[in-house]
Amino acid sequence: EMARQDGIILATFGDMMTVPGSYSSMSQEKAAGGDIRIVYSPLDALEIAEKNPDNNVVFIGVGFETTAPIIASTIEQAQRRGLDNFLIYSAHKTVPEALRVLVNDPDVQIGGFILPGHVSTIIGLEPYRFLAEEYGVPCVITGFEPVDVLQGIWMLAEQVADGRAEVEIAYKRGVMAEGNPKVIAMIEKEL
Repeated sequence: EMARQDGIILATFGDMMTVPGSYSSMSQEKAAGGDIRIVYSPLDALEIAEKNPDNNVVFIGVGFETTAPIIASTIEQAQRRGLDNFLIYSAHKTVPEALRVLVNDPDVQIGGFILPGHVSTIIGLEPYRFLAEEYGVPCVITGFEPVDVLQGIWMLAEQVADGRAEVEIAYKRGVMAEGNPKVIAMIEKEL
């Protein structure tokens, strides 16, 4: 809908172009004449806003905890530069809430979670604790290398064999229990 409005330039990551909307996609809207630009960073959208002061530039902010910090930083940059024509349409989700949906689905049987290391470098382990404490689901935060995944599976198997449900970190070279407090504060900061 925004792409059909005069005076609006949409900026988005390339993978969002073909995601279906209610009645169209951004690719279809671009083909129909909408001013939609693919960017590699939200900071690229700031440059578009600076070069087009008579248009509102709307960055489509989509993702999980991994994209939120750079978008929060971009909002601060826009304020510092005085860009009144730069806006964010935030459609962020959080991994813990997506996992809550899964454990509450009666058709899904979860025996344990291998939790994402990249998200966990930001949020730490506390936001997942409810999975173990409320639902009795063992959880292990892992990295993405084969050895990381194997270690995570082994740690999950140990929890199941011992009848435990905890949130453990297998990816200690990348994840601290408290996450990254500085980044969390940036995301939660009200601007």
